[in-house]
Amino acid sequence: MLTTEHAVAEAPGDVLADLLFGAYRHRVLSLLLLRPGDSFHVRMIARLTGVPAGSLHRELRLLAYAGLLSAERQGNQIRYSANQASPVFEELAAVLEKTAGAPPLLQDHSEEHSIEVPDRPKRSRARARRRDG
Repeated sequence: MLTTEHAVAEAPGDVLADLLFGAYRHRVLSLLLLRPGDSFHVRMIARLTGVPAGSLHRELRLLAYAGLLSAERQGNQIRYSANQASPVFEELAAVLEKTAGAPPLLQDHSEEHSIEVPDRPKRSRARARRRDG
């Protein structure tokens, strides 16, 4: 078997996946096809995959146009998910599972999106007496 420095530095599955899909496309497809039923907005996909937003928008549009992803507008966001009705969904998911391993684990980002309500300022006693008195 012929190997290169690049192939030796990475796992064989990574090299094969990059060769077949390209690094960005592989990350996006792995996230979405290995988590069927889940949908994500673009910023979350960017955070989870590390793909820059400009490249990500292009990849998502191409993959949706090809029928591999579904795109659904919710308010001002577009949420992407695996198109399980695609005729190649099962086979492509199987290839991705072999090259990407287990589906990516999602971190809890709820704290990033929560709003902390500030404490109410306490009224001074003098101000309370004036108001009450």
